[in-house]
Formats: sequence, structure tokens, C-alpha cells
Amino acid sequence: LCFMALILYRVMRMKLKAAKSPYSPERALASLRRIQAHRVRVNGQTPIAGLSTITDEQAQVFQALDIKKPTATSQLAIL
Repeated sequence: LCFMALILYRVMRMKLKAAKSPYSPERALASLRRIQAHRVRVNGQTPIAGLSTITDEQAQVFQALDIKKPTATSQLAIL
């Protein structure tokens, strides 16, 4: 498990560096950690789903890592 984490960390660092991103893997993860998915059901009605607004910093991290920004539907599929 620790070996896999190390490999993921190094790949992330490599991608950020290749994209000339000013973010370290630690800062990138701290920024992405603040993204929240919400699902609310009131009085048995159909649930309403949402995703917190993606900040400019988070968008830059996604772009540097060549990852699509999450959407409410794709993110909530795992909840």
C-alpha cells in the first residue's frame, strides 16, 4: 500500500512539473480535498444532488494533471 502511494505521489509530482504548475502534490491534494459532493432528499422527494463550485486553483490542478473536472452526476455515482 505504501509503495502504491509513493508511485502515485511521484506520478502526480511528475505531471505537475511537466505542466509547469506551481503546485506541489501536497498543495494540489489539499486543494482538491475541499471539493464536496452533496445529496439531499426532503420529505421523500427525489434527491437533489450538487457539487461544490470548483475554484480556479482546483481547475488549474485538474488541468495540470490532465483530469476532467468532476460533475455532480459522475461524482455522486460512487456515493
